[in-house]
Amino acid sequence: MTDDQKKEIKLLCYINWMVAKKFNSEGGVRDLNSLKNVVALPGGGSLTCFLGERLSNRKDLYAQLGWFMYYIIDGEPFNSRNRSVAFLMLVWALKFYRLELDVDALADFITSLDTMKQGNSDISLWLSNNCR
Repeated sequence: MTDDQKKEIKLLCYINWMVAKKFNSEGGVRDLNSLKNVVALPGGGSLTCFLGERLSNRKDLYAQLGWFMYYIIDGEPFNSRNRSVAFLMLVWALKFYRLELDVDALADFITSLDTMKQGNSDISLWLSNNCR
């Protein structure tokens, strides 16, 4: 596990703790291996979009966010509020990259996302079509 991946896990755990505290739900990590999958991109990469680094193109950004969305919802690494964490992290990243987005449409997409029918490339495609 790289240092960047460790930072990302800490960040996601902190966000989950804040959201769980806000909504009086159970916080904490349910499955550490699943959480590691969320931040471990193929080839040993990490989700640099959450570390404040500027990616060279939007295609890479959408690919990283699609990966993140798929694995955090499919693997459910936290005891609760996985979709809320995904929503907050996506909004932050999209705002950081100064992309326009419809927050309500994003919330609806995350709520209705079915990882059995949609893969990370489908999620990336939705983001590229709806966040400019």
